[in-house]
Amino acid sequence: MSRSVYFVLLSSVLLILSCRHDDPYPKPKSFLRVEFPAHEYQKLDDSCNYTFEVPSMAKVLNKPSNGDQACFKNIIYPEYKASLYCTYVTLDSNLFEYTEYSRKLAYEHTIKASGIQELNLVNKDNNVYGTSFEIKGDVACNYLFYLTDSTSNYFAGSLYFETVPNYDSLQPVLDYVVEDIEHMINTFEWK
Repeated sequence: MSRSVYFVLLSSVLLILSCRHDDPYPKPKSFLRVEFPAHEYQKLDDSCNYTFEVPSMAKVLNKPSNGDQACFKNIIYPEYKASLYCTYVTLDSNLFEYTEYSRKLAYEHTIKASGIQELNLVNKDNNVYGTSFEIKGDVACNYLFYLTDSTSNYFAGSLYFETVPNYDSLQPVLDYVVEDIEHMINTFEWK
């Protein structure tokens, strides 16, 4: 047989084998792997009526204002495009108004949230009481909290990411940042 016949036969066999279809199978899920540094903290102690430990990797920005608003802080995680917006208010018999505002803000997310976990916070040694709200799902704010001494001070924080909310994709970063926030809450003291 000539070389051309072998070529035609070989081409035909390869063509037949290439048309064979295997059953498709689903590919395994894959997740973005983010390497997180070890948690390290430093004490935030300025002229405000409170102190707590903040993550060393975060930037603390004072919001320029006057009066109580001078103690408003933004704790920024530039690498993760996350910001914890913190508010401080001196109370004047209006504790209920502020705590209900925080609760309302948390539960406004119920339209998009798949769940809201509410946790009461009590630290009798430092006279710190409050509530945290962990909001699950594709929401704008995944975590918020408020702290008070029940008489004259109120401090609140809410966590936002500068990205489209996709809970599954944000979950590793959210877990890391929430661990830092819970450390801040646990080290919080009134002056």
